[in-house]
Amino acid sequence: MRIAAAFLATVLAGSAASADPMSDLTKDGNGVCFRRVYEAAHLKKNPRQQVTSMTVWIAGKDEMASGNTGLALTRRGDAEPLFLSGDCDWQELKNAESWMPTYRKKAGAGCVTSAVPDVFPESSSAEEGGPVILDPAPDGKTMIVHLDDSPSMVKRASRWKVVPLTLGREDRVFLLRRTAVKDCDFVKEAVTTKEPPSQERRR
Repeated sequence: MRIAAAFLATVLAGSAASADPMSDLTKDGNGVCFRRVYEAAHLKKNPRQQVTSMTVWIAGKDEMASGNTGLALTRRGDAEPLFLSGDCDWQELKNAESWMPTYRKKAGAGCVTSAVPDVFPESSSAEEGGPVILDPAPDGKTMIVHLDDSPSMVKRASRWKVVPLTLGREDRVFLLRRTAVKDCDFVKEAVTTKEPPSQERRR
């Protein structure tokens, strides 16, 4: 009985610890990275899919001034990725609420996103990047990303210029795998590196 009780206590403790898998990802204070680069064979079999790669960086403690997440995606024909930043927190919906058509679970990391990263001394665009849902696996090894059909993002070279996108059904749900955090360095740089004041940028 004592062994069974101890086992049950361990299981319950594990369940409580994973009640918020989003926070569990960075409980040691360090950032984490999830990434997917689609192979040519996959893209050939799915000609309507436009996204060729996606990377999600979850910031560690004190790594990001505003929000906790950066996302990058590359599309067919793009020479460089597009970025958005956001604040993603684990939430549980009530009653008959739903997140978006592709996501029917009642709990997930809902993200309030900004098309223009908060990196400008002046007030930047208040335009939202569009709904994003992150669904990390309990073991932290994978993450499913759900996007709205019309997100707004920016390029690194012109982060003040919003790029509106239109995504079809093939570009709405992505399974990413955890990788080395250094693989997200380019995302971290794009969504956290401060820009000089506008008068300096015009010189």
